[in-house]
Amino acid sequence: MRTTCLDQPDVPSDNNTAARGIRPAVIIRKNSYGNRSERGADCQSALRSVFRTLKQRGHDPIRTIVRCLGNLPENRPASPSF
Repeated sequence: MRTTCLDQPDVPSDNNTAARGIRPAVIIRKNSYGNRSERGADCQSALRSVFRTLKQRGHDPIRTIVRCLGNLPENRPASPSF
């Protein structure tokens, strides 16, 4: 049993923060009837991670991604994985 919360009062004794963090992804998966492939699940997982990290750092995820994509050079060949 982990007792970090007893040694460090600033550490919560529950995992509510983690549970709240994954809840939106679970709801999206439920409403879209799940991921249809392993590749789709990997893509959703990666995008969710990027969006969540940007939000936690105080950035607007959509605006940030659009800005990043706008900075890519034109006529760049597509990645072979797509």
